[in-house]
Order: sequence, then C-alpha cells, then structure tokens
Amino acid sequence: MMKAILLPATLAASLLAGPVFAADVAPMAQVQTTGVPAAFRQAVHLRGTIGDDGVQVTIRPKVPADEGVEGEYFFFGQSLQILLAGEIEGDILLLEESQDGTHISGQWDGTIAGDRVTGEWMSADGEVTKPFALQIVPATGAAASAGTRTPQ
Repeated sequence: MMKAILLPATLAASLLAGPVFAADVAPMAQVQTTGVPAAFRQAVHLRGTIGDDGVQVTIRPKVPADEGVEGEYFFFGQSLQILLAGEIEGDILLLEESQDGTHISGQWDGTIAGDRVTGEWMSADGEVTKPFALQIVPATGAAASAGTRTPQ
C-alpha cells in the first residue's frame, strides 16, 4: 500500500508551484518512461465505471516522469473534480485520490491490459470497496493535438 503522505505532498507542491507554461515542461523526448506502458507516456483520458457510477479520468506523467503520474476524475452528472496521484510500473496502476487536495479520500489498485484498466477502488478508511473498469478514449484529429475534446 502506498504511503499516506504521497498525495498531500504532491498536491501541496503542485499548488505552490504556480502556473505551468510550455517553456517550463520538458519535451517528451527527455521524459523518462521506463516501465510505463506506451499509452500512459502522455496524458490519457479514460471512461468507465466505479461500481455502477460512470466516470471520466485523466492521467498524465509528472515532470519529471520518474516521479509518477497525476490527474483527476469526475463522476458523470457531478462537477466535483477529484485529484489523483500515484505510479504506474509495468501493468500495475496505484493511485491515491483527494477531494480537497490535502486529505486522501480513496485508493485505486488496478491492472493495465492494452487500452483497459480494471481493479478495485477503496475508500480511505477501507470500509467501502468497488470494482472499477476504464477504457482509454481514443484521441482524434486536431482535438488530440490541442488537448481538447471534440464537441458531440
């Protein structure tokens, strides 16, 4: 199990760092990605479920990438963005989440298989567990290069 300090320290550091500009981010050619599946070496959007509830998840490598991954997710029909931080090693995904940016509210323990991630979500107190299943949303055309979604 990951240490409870990982997420608060990561979130605090990112909040204190201020805005990030393109000139501040290392080019992809310099990012270390050893042990990370190709699909997760850049920002990736996934959709699926936690239990019976629909979610959309964004995961991206931290810079430098050897410090893990970060991101956020939301439940469809709700506006709350829940922050994520953790690591990917081989086909294992381990994430901690925080609803307030300070306290851990849950943990994700998953397995990556191609464009799918499946596993178990657990509340911070361990009282609630739910299966999760996510599928990578393919990036398309100009929206992929701009990092935006295509309107539907």
